Amino acid sequence: MIKRIQNIIISLLMIALLTILIVYSKDTAETIKHCIGICADTLIPSIFAYMILCTFLINSGLSDIITSPLWHISKHFIKIDRKLFSAFILSLIAGYPVGIKMLKDIISQNKNYSETAYKIAPFCFASGPAFIIGIAGNVIYNSSIAGLIIFISCTIGNIIGIVIFAPKKKNCILHHSESPDISGKTVSYAFMSSIKAILMVCMSMIVFNIVIMLISCVCDKALINSNIFSYIKSLIEVTNICTLDISTPLWLVAFFISFGGLCVIFQIFLISDGGLKIIRFTISRFFVSVASSVICFIITELSGFEPTLPVFYSKSPDIMLNNPVVMLCVGVMTLILMTFLYNQMKYLKKF
Repeated sequence: MIKRIQNIIISLLMIALLTILIVYSKDTAETIKHCIGICADTLIPSIFAYMILCTFLINSGLSDIITSPLWHISKHFIKIDRKLFSAFILSLIAGYPVGIKMLKDIISQNKNYSETAYKIAPFCFASGPAFIIGIAGNVIYNSSIAGLIIFISCTIGNIIGIVIFAPKKKNCILHHSESPDISGKTVSYAFMSSIKAILMVCMSMIVFNIVIMLISCVCDKALINSNIFSYIKSLIEVTNICTLDISTPLWLVAFFISFGGLCVIFQIFLISDGGLKIIRFTISRFFVSVASSVICFIITELSGFEPTLPVFYSKSPDIMLNNPVVMLCVGVMTLILMTFLYNQMKYLKKF
């Protein structure tokens, strides 16, 4: 009986949602076009290459070699083994979902890593420098220095988090081969798994922005045009920080970027295949984000840095969909997504 009531409630909610989408079909279409532009102009350029490279480094074993000097220095206060440490270091520069993807690849190599990997997952989580400096720095403040301060603050926040909350006992599980695997299979896996991950990132970003659009359609116009609503949008989907202006405190932008937004946390949960405890992850990210914002405030106070707005400054316009390169990228991504979904449907039919 309870199950039947749940199904009825869900069905009614879906009917209501479809009705709202039909009523606001024009706004929905504009939101999707805007999001595709952000994906092509910001998200894919800032994280896709890092995602492929980091996946290849982790699965080939080269990451252990590259980060080995730092591991020998930090192993006395970060009690994780070389494999997990390499994922942590690479996650600081690779972009939000890359950290959990690398941890999932490590777990796929050895299931014994699961417990420790998921414990450090909240700290293997950072926006790449390309996104921070490009969006937070140049778009909001027209200053690369502002973006660099935010990047440093978020990095220190993650380091503080992993030092405090990482397992206190060093955990060395996987045998590290002296001969890295740089075969074609490893390269192919890096490309294909990264394509699936980036599609998931883009699709979830579009969905969350549609939710924001629907909220804005039923809210008061005064609230929509206020800074408070811009802050809410940034907490829901982090790319909305581009709607903030230069009056926004640097430490607040550092908080938004360090937290990542509900959309990114949802992406992380999907990529982890439900292995993460989402409540614990979100709480951990909140405290790390607070630490990052405090560090950013301290840096700006000590340095005396304050972004200034040039006389002839204007924000860069969004990329337009009449650009043939963008349309080609969208077409290729759509084809890959349809192929992926088709294969997944064939797999599900077996059960």
